[in-house]
Amino acid sequence: MVFDKTLCSSVLVLLCVQLLAAATTKLVPGLAKASVTNINRSHSNSAVNNFPINGLPPLTYSTKKYFFYDEEATFLEAWNLCREKGQRLATIESYQDHVAYKEQVEPYVDYETAHWIAATNMGASSSDYQKFYWITNDRPVGYINGFSNWYDGEAPNASDQCVATYLGSALWIYGSCTSLSPYACEEPQDV
Repeated sequence: MVFDKTLCSSVLVLLCVQLLAAATTKLVPGLAKASVTNINRSHSNSAVNNFPINGLPPLTYSTKKYFFYDEEATFLEAWNLCREKGQRLATIESYQDHVAYKEQVEPYVDYETAHWIAATNMGASSSDYQKFYWITNDRPVGYINGFSNWYDGEAPNASDQCVATYLGSALWIYGSCTSLSPYACEEPQDV
């Protein structure tokens, strides 16, 4: 019974499409045979026609702009150095941010580069060691959409850890906040 109704509905839709196509070609004679033989390019030197489509960067859907500094600093020094530059320590709060970060860090990585980002669990109680937060906006990591990118698959269970990105993969690694490392900043955004 269900099969018969589905078959009838499909046949009815097909007939409607055919009738619509036939009616359209009758209303506009020669529609199926139409062709363009002359294109007026009076604006051939305009900026629209000369727009460099192939020269555009890939679309990432993240509005963040990241900056990478080779100067080694502790986590808190990196946080302060970003502030002195009118920036803030980088946050990667979504997959789109991750893609943008990864694209932007690529020219700066070598075989032993890690960059501090703004995630930390400094000051967490022993039951909350795996709860990291972004020092720049005080939101928990994963607050917006659950995104995290841990190298080991999950947050470490250790106290007073700070997060850096690992090489061009931009996977998150952790270490002592007093370790020296290059760092990544971002332009501040209105929240």
